[in-house]
Amino acid sequence: MLLMRTFIRRIGLYGWHTTICVAVLASLLTLLWAVSYSISVHQRRQAERLLEQVAGLQSGTPNPSTLRQIAQHSGVKEHCTPDSCSYDFTYGFGFSDSGLSRILRRTEWDYVGLRPWQVTVHIEVKNGQLRDVASRAVVGRGRGWLFNEGLFSGNMWAWLMTSIRSNSEAFEQHARLEKEYDQQQAVSTGHQIARGSDGLIVGKPNVDTPGSGQALTVELLPTAPAESRRIAFDVNLRCTTSMSPCTELCQLAPSAWQSYSAVQKSNGWWVEEPTECGPAIRQ
Repeated sequence: MLLMRTFIRRIGLYGWHTTICVAVLASLLTLLWAVSYSISVHQRRQAERLLEQVAGLQSGTPNPSTLRQIAQHSGVKEHCTPDSCSYDFTYGFGFSDSGLSRILRRTEWDYVGLRPWQVTVHIEVKNGQLRDVASRAVVGRGRGWLFNEGLFSGNMWAWLMTSIRSNSEAFEQHARLEKEYDQQQAVSTGHQIARGSDGLIVGKPNVDTPGSGQALTVELLPTAPAESRRIAFDVNLRCTTSMSPCTELCQLAPSAWQSYSAVQKSNGWWVEEPTECGPAIRQ
């Protein structure tokens, strides 16, 4: 009887210790999530502000003080030569694969709004003229065991990407190639939307990355009208922190996707229309 009581007491003690350990582990994971999610949201808001400011830059001669204010607000230094200056901005979360980020790279975090993402912007001014603006947004999407190297190594993410470039030379070259392609490959004629006629060209290249991915490329003429600039820089960065993940390009870059879809259809080409691409795709 005494042995039975001792056994029951030990079982109860072990059960209590296990409960305490599980509670402590859950508390630590909750704290890690809360801190990490707050950092990701803060970085997202900074990136949203940056893209809004970049979208407002006019072609021609930019105000040097405006660029310096953007750089100072982001903690970025000017890189200048006698005839040019460049600025490189980076915001993101969990994009590296070292240290604590290795734990946060596991795709299970995607269920609670934590996923790797990055926004980069490059601005170049030469001889007082805004010569080149390039931006890229990359968001991971997980929820899969595509690849696994161990408990703390992380598994493979798929990626949604959108890139924007505003450069006169690159735009003209791209517009010429796209026009030739459309004329040769169009299925229907007479109602084609001429690519670049509104200072905007949207493409959907094939992406070969670990974990697979989809991307939209946007070429923007520096003198493009305001509506075209709005379409180009309409990037839904809430995809980076939303509890319900974005799984389609139309959710990350809604306006650019609609522009791409319209051109495809005008040429008689088939274009996939995921259910997520309905009118209300903002999260």
